[in-house]
Amino acid sequence: MNRSDAAAPAIDRPLLAIELSQRSGGAAVFDAAGEVHTIGFEGGRRDRDDVLPGIHAVLARAGVAASTLRTVAVDVGPGGFTGLRVSIAAAQAIAEVAGATVVGVPGALVAAAATPSLSEMAGEIVVLSAAKAGTAWRTSLGRDRTDRCWRIIGDPGSIDRLDDVECEAVIADEHVPPALLRAAVSEPRVHPPSFDAAVVGRVALDGGPDLLVHSDAARLMPIYPREPEAVRRWRARPAR
Repeated sequence: MNRSDAAAPAIDRPLLAIELSQRSGGAAVFDAAGEVHTIGFEGGRRDRDDVLPGIHAVLARAGVAASTLRTVAVDVGPGGFTGLRVSIAAAQAIAEVAGATVVGVPGALVAAAATPSLSEMAGEIVVLSAAKAGTAWRTSLGRDRTDRCWRIIGDPGSIDRLDDVECEAVIADEHVPPALLRAAVSEPRVHPPSFDAAVVGRVALDGGPDLLVHSDAARLMPIYPREPEAVRRWRARPAR
């Protein structure tokens, strides 16, 4: 599976990372000296926009002009439709203006790298993101040493059951159907996911074949476990 441009551009600092796959998120700036500056915010609010002001604030705090960014990294999900749409659109716009490389980081890699209880674990793990009608989006990850990054195994996809295959642990939130968890592990080794903008940036800087690296920001797309309701209704509208 080709997850990047044929000739993927370099991922370098200054780097802006955006995480808004959940209700709350934030942004992080990795400056040229390697210092990390962070800010938290919420997305999807009807009364005001916290995302762009938050990004502006953390760039100012880091002393980095948006026009000097070399890379913009963003969690591309799965996750909440509104948060992904807003954060990816912001990443695309900023990268386009700055002429920066845009990097989509799958949410499963973010969750695994941001979950402290997995820091000393190797082997194969499963990340489950709840979808609808008792299904979940499954991503299998693996590494053979704890000093290596997690890598995606096979092709992620939507499932309504799991094969009885042993794994070291499962990352899943409270919305994942219990039946899927029981099929994934023989003993309770379920870890709640964590998401962090600084981790998005670190995963991007580590590189690897699972990142979505594009020189053309418009090519970046979110990962949705199912077609968004708004899109489904648009496709089903009566022809005029």
